[in-house]
Amino acid sequence: MSKMHTLAVFIGRFQPFHAGHLDVVQSAVAQADSLLMLVGSSYRPRSWKNPFTYAERVEFIQKSISDITKPVAILPLVDTLYNDRAWTVNVRTAVTLHMRKAGLNPETTEILLVGLEKDKSSQYLNWFPTWDLKSVAPVTHAGDVLSATDLREGLFFGDNPADLVDRFGAAQVAPVLRWMDGEPEAVDTIRAEGAFVRAYRDRTKAAEEVYGYPIPVNTADAVVIQSGHVLLVERKMEPGRGLWALPGGHIDPGETAFEASLRELYEEAGLDMPKGALRGRFRDQRVFDHPERSEKGWVRTEAFVFELQDRKALEKLKAGDDALNAKWVPITEITPDTLFEDHFDIIQALVPDVPFAYSSILMAQA
Repeated sequence: MSKMHTLAVFIGRFQPFHAGHLDVVQSAVAQADSLLMLVGSSYRPRSWKNPFTYAERVEFIQKSISDITKPVAILPLVDTLYNDRAWTVNVRTAVTLHMRKAGLNPETTEILLVGLEKDKSSQYLNWFPTWDLKSVAPVTHAGDVLSATDLREGLFFGDNPADLVDRFGAAQVAPVLRWMDGEPEAVDTIRAEGAFVRAYRDRTKAAEEVYGYPIPVNTADAVVIQSGHVLLVERKMEPGRGLWALPGGHIDPGETAFEASLRELYEEAGLDMPKGALRGRFRDQRVFDHPERSEKGWVRTEAFVFELQDRKALEKLKAGDDALNAKWVPITEITPDTLFEDHFDIIQALVPDVPFAYSSILMAQA
């Protein structure tokens, strides 16, 4: 009978990797023959919550675990905010392709899922009933649980890097600090995003303290399709300055979400088409309210789909004061790394022809 092989699987965003993550890695390799790390939120644009690219995080991890002697593989994992089943399929696809590449026989391989059960973000640990589960206790420092959120705060807004080294681990913090020294433009972008998000959240919190209950921010977006293209605008302001987005914004007093989507569409994209004619091309609508869809906080949006008549010449556009640019983008060229917040997820949910084959991405890592 062939000897059993234990493969540990550790899923996380690692934004960035710190001593708490290292503790999970060490616990995993102590109980398994090899480890597969899946880096979540891969292929998303830089933002305050996701400041480091997949490639940068891989480099940070590799430098932090260089003394681990057992085999450790790292693969990207993409978000699917509105389809948990698709996300679990992506995880299983990554594990299967890794096993195939590593020459592991499914009949003689036991999978051990390791992770921290800390909050709602850890509920995925219970979505794989055929795998063994190993929950690792969080690492603390001076009584506080180590958090990547706190580490980001210290990296981009703190005054004492030495304190971060002591708290989050020298081998983990050092490569991030070196990256920051070599990428001043990216650091400035992240700091600007972080400052905006923190100020936005502070204003929302102040209003909630007055009213005594959580207050959702309501927005509307327009998904306009024509001849295999989607209408996108380039954001002019933080957050997401320079990223492409669906035309949309906050709902003004006295207007419906549908009316707001039309107003924002014409203000930002200057669509050269009568509003009456556009209303006749309305096809679908859906609310998108995933708790993690916006870094600004509890922001809900209702997206409205308009399918324009297919023709050789696309409707003319002219960017308004709130956008740097407006253009028609072929559906086949839309990818999540250039889109704001969850707008890729919205387009993928409402426009069935959007291609983004996760298995192809994984195979390209080979």
